Amino acid sequence: MNCRTLRWSVVAILTCCLAGAVLMPVSSARAVDTTSWFRLLSVDRNLAISLNGAKLAVKAMHIGDTILVPFSVLHQAWGAVYAMSAAGSALTIGSRHAVWKGMSPTYRLEPLDMPWGVAPVAVGGQLYIPLRELMEPMGAFVGKQASTGDVIVAYSTQWQKEPWLRQSQLAQVQAIDQIPVNLKRVSATRKVVAFTFDDNWDAAAAVRIAELFHAYNGHCTFFVVGTSARMHPDAIRTMVRLGDDIGNHTHSHPAATNITDATFVKQIQACEQVLNGMGLTSRPYFRFPYFAKDKHLMQIVTDQGYVTIGSAWTIEDTEPRRSVAHSIATIRRFISPGVIFVGHANSMMTYDAMKAILPELAAEGYTFVSLSELLRGR
Repeated sequence: MNCRTLRWSVVAILTCCLAGAVLMPVSSARAVDTTSWFRLLSVDRNLAISLNGAKLAVKAMHIGDTILVPFSVLHQAWGAVYAMSAAGSALTIGSRHAVWKGMSPTYRLEPLDMPWGVAPVAVGGQLYIPLRELMEPMGAFVGKQASTGDVIVAYSTQWQKEPWLRQSQLAQVQAIDQIPVNLKRVSATRKVVAFTFDDNWDAAAAVRIAELFHAYNGHCTFFVVGTSARMHPDAIRTMVRLGDDIGNHTHSHPAATNITDATFVKQIQACEQVLNGMGLTSRPYFRFPYFAKDKHLMQIVTDQGYVTIGSAWTIEDTEPRRSVAHSIATIRRFISPGVIFVGHANSMMTYDAMKAILPELAAEGYTFVSLSELLRGR
């Protein structure tokens, strides 16, 4: 065999190998977790698709009761990778692999066979994947808004490594239209109280507060500022790990009445994006800094997919006469079933007040709940 023949033979062999590699399903070694960010995907009744509130150019389709979305949407949302060979098809999201062959009614997700209901289908050059049937077994939150019928899928590939990041408050995203705007309390027959804490400028105090509620088998809610969350991600993770809710308190705590509408929207979105980078969300809860709001601004909050949360009483931990004793006296005076209190996780004084009052309230039969627990009647 001369040199020219040998050279062409090598080229042909390499070409065949490369072609085979392209067609082989993606292995775990090649799968790339392109994003660990939290993404909220929704499909409305007209099959329009939105990703974190932004409408996409492509649309979903349905076959019977099954909603299917283009593979490109799964790639954009969660870095999905797809490959096909004679052996079948493989779709990888993070470290999880769905494998199927042709129009098989089932697919294999690690050791389990899962039903498609409707198998993936190619239409107009696009591969369409059944949304709920894939994402729910993957560990995503899948729900439907009661008022609109929109299908909601929330997921982060980070949940594969840390399943506790899947926040219980996501269930309230599908019920957001049923939550009263500027919620201050709920009717309750049981002794439940929701303590909420704004700002989180003092990460050490916030963590101590979260641990204190956990010690009483209870939860609370933190409305966080994006800049603080970015500086103290471990504090945020601790709150979520202990089962507390996280709300949006803007990115840098401006009074919404002193900024333009466009800047206000950016403030809401920037705070959310910081949490998304941790595999978390602040949806659906928002609280205005300084409670500076009006009907127009609350409508902006609604348009961003949030509900404005107020409070029945403040524990007065930012007032000129602030003290542990004064906060305790305020709580004692205004405590009642279903009430929402607001405090500020910005000093150990607030922690000391809560440390003193929680055993007293627990002895009276009170249970300490997050906003989500309050809304679902825990």
